Amino acid sequence: MKKINAMIENMQRDDWKDVRAIYGEGLATGLAAFMTSPPKWGAWNAGHLEIGRLVARDDNDENGGAIAGFAALSPVPDT
Repeated sequence: MKKINAMIENMQRDDWKDVRAIYGEGLATGLAAFMTSPPKWGAWNAGHLEIGRLVARDDNDENGGAIAGFAALSPVPDT
């Protein structure tokens, strides 16, 4: 596993392409979720809170900080 120096930043709409690719890699393992492919932006955006969307950018990346990971909050019912 490659060691990185990461900067944590708020996720921007322009980050979705890279976030979706990482999401897809996780889904391909068959362990990450019940779906088989990552959703399109509209569905993902609707299912996640506006706050708590973060990306980890690789500080060492020559391309200006490739996204190495992400986290996002989704609402859950209060039961």
